[in-house]
This record gives sequence, structure tokens and C-alpha cells, in this order.
Amino acid sequence: MARPKAKLRIPRRRRRRPRILVCTPEITELPEGMGNAANWIRAKGGGLGDISAGLIRYLHEDDRFDLHVVLPKYDRQIVGLGGVGDRELDAIGPTLQRRGVHLVRDSAFSTSPGVYSETTAHPRVQRAVAFQRYIINQLLDDIRPDVVHCNDWMTGIVPAAARVRGIRSLFTIHNVFTEHSTPHDLDRGGIDVRRYLTSLYFAAFPGGNFEDTWHRNRIDFAASAIHSADLVNTVSPAFLDELVSGVHDAFVPESLIHALREKHAQGGALGILNAPNDTVDPRRARWAARFGPEEAMAKKAVNKAAFQERMGLAIDPDAPLFLWPNRLYEQKGVTLLLDVLQRSLAKHMQVAIVANGDAKTEERLGVLSLGSQGRIARQPFSEELSEIGKAGADFLLMPSRYEPCGLPQMEGPRFGALPVVRATGGLKDTVFPLDVEARTGNGFVFEHYEADGFAWALEQALAFHAKPFAVREETVRRVMREAFARHTLERTASQYVDVYESLIAKARR
Repeated sequence: MARPKAKLRIPRRRRRRPRILVCTPEITELPEGMGNAANWIRAKGGGLGDISAGLIRYLHEDDRFDLHVVLPKYDRQIVGLGGVGDRELDAIGPTLQRRGVHLVRDSAFSTSPGVYSETTAHPRVQRAVAFQRYIINQLLDDIRPDVVHCNDWMTGIVPAAARVRGIRSLFTIHNVFTEHSTPHDLDRGGIDVRRYLTSLYFAAFPGGNFEDTWHRNRIDFAASAIHSADLVNTVSPAFLDELVSGVHDAFVPESLIHALREKHAQGGALGILNAPNDTVDPRRARWAARFGPEEAMAKKAVNKAAFQERMGLAIDPDAPLFLWPNRLYEQKGVTLLLDVLQRSLAKHMQVAIVANGDAKTEERLGVLSLGSQGRIARQPFSEELSEIGKAGADFLLMPSRYEPCGLPQMEGPRFGALPVVRATGGLKDTVFPLDVEARTGNGFVFEHYEADGFAWALEQALAFHAKPFAVREETVRRVMREAFARHTLERTASQYVDVYESLIAKARR
């Protein structure tokens, strides 16, 4: 009698954690849990580096996803190495890769003095091509992520390459900037765009002449990402509304606006408000005298004196002290700053500028400070001086022409520095007119990009500073407590997690 055939038992495969690949051209820090070498990686150009660091830390600690991060290996920006030689420097890449951190090694990055520096040998476009070549030709196939999260124009071709592989993508707009390259030049740079030419956004509509399209028609990086990504987000809801409604048409690239309006009409665009890192906290300050809401006024007086001395300002505990935390570029409102500093209003305030930027603006501020009798001072940006400034300043200045999000206006209130801002983009989403009697609001807001409007807001701030000490103390304590509760990295990261999960669910369906 024949034995019955045994059933072949096939073990069930455990569903792996969803895999996320975050592509970012800059970052301020990596989580300690990604290994000791993670402490050496730092490449910051702006707010993108801060929010990338915060989001990656949250995702790493959350452990819901199999997280991978790719960023350029900026040798000059790697910190904490001391006298370590080239051999140890080379070992960082393989060490971090085992932890899910992928560093793109290329001379375009290793010799660069800054994240977005433009040099003759290595222009920005070349660095963007080198970065994306590694992602497209290697990581997308090796990792096979469920979602690839691309940030800004330097990752603009990646969503189209992900689409042809069936990989979902999210593209985040941090800055309204783009670059261009022809298909021919991308091909020579090692990126074969033939498979996904129809998913890319060209400067001119491609005609029937392939040779003309291939050699002369230029691909727009940011617009291509918006066009081909499954979802697109700006870093504040108000900024998305402004872009779509045409408020910034005069200076935002037309291609970016057009692509975003199409995506928005399709229901594929949203705004997710950035938030400061949890480590931005006067109770955990590295250089300033630490304090919380209850002892804020006393400790801020200590920090104000130290900051005034460091900046070369007159040591005056009663002077209303305004901090300029932004880079010195037109977008940030330097024209308005220079105008009000030459008005009689400036005699009643101290202005400390901790920032780098346009050389002519730096020179003009130097001239103004020399004749200000210790009321105006500028120093190059440093994290140390910036922290002491926030801890000591009474007010913070952000009269931006436009602002995708901004972080200082959310960080300042945590330190008891009330922001003076123009109602635009992320500033509109985060700063509300102060009403002392009603115990609402957290700053001083003006509507139109005009020096008179900025001067009016400064007068409101000075009027608040003239109120009795007890009134100011109660207001500062309230604003500090609300600042910690209102804008949290956990809230921002959870919205990105929701986007990831929705994209993963769509892919599985």
C-alpha cells in the first residue's frame, strides 16, 4: 500500500518593514543610533538641513520603517575628525552604509567649500548630476524602496526614474530654485534618461525633432520632480496657497509654478509645516545660560549682557535688542532692514545681525555700525553666537519678501524672543499679532513688503517693550510655553509618515 504523499510545507515569508529612502543634499546631523561615525557628518546650507535631520531622527527612533538616507560626502564639512587621515576618512562610507546611510563620493563634493557653492571646476549642475547618478543607477535598484522622498532641485530627476521602476515618490519643495541640463549632457554624466523622457519637464515643449530635443532642449530639475512625483509638498500650507494663487509669479520660476498648479489641480500637492528640532531649547542650551519659562527674564538679562559684549554693542540692560537671524539676501528683506536702520526709529533700539550673505549688504551694514554708537553690529554666522543671541534678544527680525517656511520665527519664541515678521508663507502660518490683554498672539506682523509697514511693526514691538516689567514677563512666559506645544517635530514627522503610508497603501492596492 503506497504511503500518502507528505504535503510540502512552505514557510510564510514575513512581510518586511516598508523601506523609505530619503534623498537630501544637506543635513545638520545624523542620529547617534546610526553609529559613532554619524556624529562626523554635517553639511548645512539652510533650513533643509535642519528639517532633514529632525525627520530622519524621528523615523530612526520610530522604527516603523526600514530607513535609508543618501547624501553627498562633503569632506570639508565633515566635522570632529581632528587629525584623522585619508584612510580613516574613506572608512566612514562603508561604516555608515551598514547603518543605512549612503554617502555619495565624488570630487564635486569632496572639494566643495559649501553645499551649494558655484565653482568653475564643479558647477551646481554637475554636483546634482553626480548625486542623482548614484541614486538612480545604484540605490533605487539595490535598495528597492517602497517610497523615495526627494528634497529640492538637486534630486529633481529621481522621481521620474523611480516611476518607471514602480517606486512611489514624494518631492518636497524647500526653496523655489531650479537648474537645467540637456538630455545629452545628462547622458554624458552617466544618467540614461531615455526610458523616462516623457516624465520630464522641458524648458520648451519637445517637438518632433529628437536630435533638437536631445542636444538643445533643457530639462528643468524642480519642475520635472513636481511633474513626475506621486505627491508634492511645500514646507508650509500658506506658501503652497501663495504659489498656486500667483502671489509670487514675479520671481518664482514659471516652470515651477506651472508644474505645481497642475499637480495641485490633480489633488497631488499639500503643505506640511516644518518645525524646529527638539534640541532647540533654552533649557538644553550649549552656549547660553540655560533657562525655562519661569526664570526667563532673569536669565535673558544675563544672556543679553554676554551677547552685547560679544557683538560689540553698548552694554545696556534696558535697550530693546533685535536679532537678525537670516542670511543677508534680498528674499529675507535686507532692503527693508537697511531702510529702517537709517531712520530715527533706529536710535531707540539695538540691532544685532548674526549672518552672512551678499558682500555689498555686509559692507553697508559695516558702515552703518561704525556710526551707530554701539546700536548696530554684525558678526558672521556661528551656531554659538546665534544661540546666545536668541537667548538674549527681546525680538527677532524676519521681514521676508517670501518665506517657504522659516525656522527662526518658531525658535525665537522658545527663547522668549518675539518675532517681527511679514505675513507671508510659513511666517503667516506661525506668527500671530500679539494682544497682551487678550493673552493671544506671539509677535508683530505687517502685511505689505514696504519699509513703512516694517517700521510700523517695529514701533509696535517698542511699545510692548515699554510696558511694565510684570506685563512683559507674563507675556514672555506664555509665548515660550505655547511655542513648545504648538510647533513640534513629532507633529511634522507624523504628517510625513501619513504620506508615506498612503503611498505604500496605493502601491499595494
